[in-house]
Amino acid sequence: MKTRNVIVIAAIMALVFSSAAFADKYTSKVQKMVVSGTSTLHDWSAPASNLTAKGEITIQNTSLQAISSLNVVCVAKSIKSEKESMDEKIYDALKAEDFPNITYTLSRVNSLTKSGDDWVVETTGILTIGGTAKTVDMTVKAKIQADGEIVFTGSKKITLTSFNLERPSAMLGVIKCGDDITLTFSLTMKKS
Repeated sequence: MKTRNVIVIAAIMALVFSSAAFADKYTSKVQKMVVSGTSTLHDWSAPASNLTAKGEITIQNTSLQAISSLNVVCVAKSIKSEKESMDEKIYDALKAEDFPNITYTLSRVNSLTKSGDDWVVETTGILTIGGTAKTVDMTVKAKIQADGEIVFTGSKKITLTSFNLERPSAMLGVIKCGDDITLTFSLTMKKS
């Protein structure tokens, strides 16, 4: 009986440690995020210049096996619109003085499927903007490059009011941003 218990425990430990052994630490190499939306005057977009990411990812034989963790941080004040006069309004709306970072933390991968050269990753995570954290589901595409780097791409539509954020406005409220905004990103991760 004791021998059987020892074998079962050894098998479980081997399974746990073997899956952990294949997970590599990754950090962002190239990153791009654009915040876009509408207003009563015209559509707009504002790229973010300061975005970083780190995570633990398992790849075996060019096959994406698991994403154990992923954390993304965007400095809110690195978001720059085409019109400088709107930047301060964006930062006020995002509460950037009090909450300087927009963050995303992966909670779990719901599914991971191959589609052509890409992997389709269905995720659930915590998106925090302006001090309000929300659970969000997101579909992300992942492509493994020949050099082992991984490119993640995707977009997520959110509403400002769901994050307790006020819609930016100008000209005494005559021009007002729509409630829906879209976060579009491309993130190249390399082994760290």
